[in-house]
Amino acid sequence: MIQNILWLTLETSPDDIPAMIAENDGLPRYFRIDTSLAAKPDQDLMRLALKNRHAKDLLTRLTNLGFSLYYNTTDESRFIRHDRIVHHWPAVKDGTFQVSDDGIVHQFERPESGTILRLVVIFSPINSKPRLIRYFRPSFATLMKYVPRDTAILRIADLGGVKGAFYLDTSFMPDNSSRIRRLIQRTVDEHGVDADNVVLFGASKGGTGALYHGLTGGWKFVSVDPIVTDSWYEQYENDYHFTAHGIFPRPKQEVFTELVGKVASERPGQSLNSVLVTSSRSPQYAYTSEIIRPLRDSLSVLDSGNPNILKHPDVAPKTIYAQVMAINTLLLGFSLPLGEVAVP
Repeated sequence: MIQNILWLTLETSPDDIPAMIAENDGLPRYFRIDTSLAAKPDQDLMRLALKNRHAKDLLTRLTNLGFSLYYNTTDESRFIRHDRIVHHWPAVKDGTFQVSDDGIVHQFERPESGTILRLVVIFSPINSKPRLIRYFRPSFATLMKYVPRDTAILRIADLGGVKGAFYLDTSFMPDNSSRIRRLIQRTVDEHGVDADNVVLFGASKGGTGALYHGLTGGWKFVSVDPIVTDSWYEQYENDYHFTAHGIFPRPKQEVFTELVGKVASERPGQSLNSVLVTSSRSPQYAYTSEIIRPLRDSLSVLDSGNPNILKHPDVAPKTIYAQVMAINTLLLGFSLPLGEVAVP
C-alpha cells in the first residue's frame, strides 16, 4: 500500500529517491527530512542548502518532483506534494484564498463602493519563512485605501520553485505563466473591466511577475526593481534564489531578452503606458537597464537616487510614494514622461 509520508535524511542520496518512489508505488503526499545531523539542525532545508551542497541536491530533486517546503521544526523539514497544497493550506480551506480552475491560489478584494471599474493585480515578493504563506507574502496590504473607490484588487500567490516560481514557468510547471495569465483575463472578463483600466503591480520577484505578464498580456504595469536575470544571485549570492540546476527550463535573462525584443518589434516606438521604478543604487539596475534597453523609450523609468538605498531590497520601501503615484496615474488614464527620469 502506498505510504503518504516518506522519510529522508541529509545522508540520503538524491539518486535514491526514484527507487524509493517506485518501491512506494508512487509519489507520497509528503517527504520529511531529518536534519538532526546538520551543524544547525533547527534550520530548514532551504537555509541548509545555501551552505551544504548535498542538502541543495536534495532540495533540487524534491522541487523538480513538485514538492514544496511548507514547515520545519527542530531536526525536521517537511515538504508537500503540489496537488495537496490547496487541501492543506488553512487560508484556502476557510475561503480566505481562492483557487482558480487551473490551480492558481489567489485573493480578490472588492472595493467598499461595490462598483468595480478598475483592477490592480498584485504579485508577491520573496519570503523565506518555511510556511506556505511565504508563497503569498502580502505586498502593499493597505493599497485599497490609496486607489480610486471603484478599484478591485487581485492578489496572486507564487507557488513553485524554491523561493517561488517568479510567476514564470518551471520545469515541474511548464505552463504556470499561461495559467496565471488566464486567471487575470478571467477576472477582467468576469467583472467587465476595460483593459485600459487594469494595472499589474509588484516589487522584486513581484516586479518580475508584473513586468512579464504586463508584456505578455498587454496590460499596463508598475514594476519595482524587477529581477530579470539570474546572473547576479547565482554569481554573488551563492544561487540564493535557487534558479540553477534545472528548476527553471530557461534563465530569466534569456526569457526577458526574447520577450522584450518581441514586444519592441511588434510595437516599435509605441508607449506601453507602463512604469519601471528602480534605482541606479541597486545592484539589479545595470542588468535591468541592459535587458529593457529596446523598450526604454516606450516606458516611464523612475530612477530613485535616495541615498538610503544601499541594496536591492531597499528600493521598494524607499519608493512607495512613486509607486502609489504611478499606479493611480495609470488607473486614471493619465501618462508619465517616457524614458528615464530621476526621482528623489
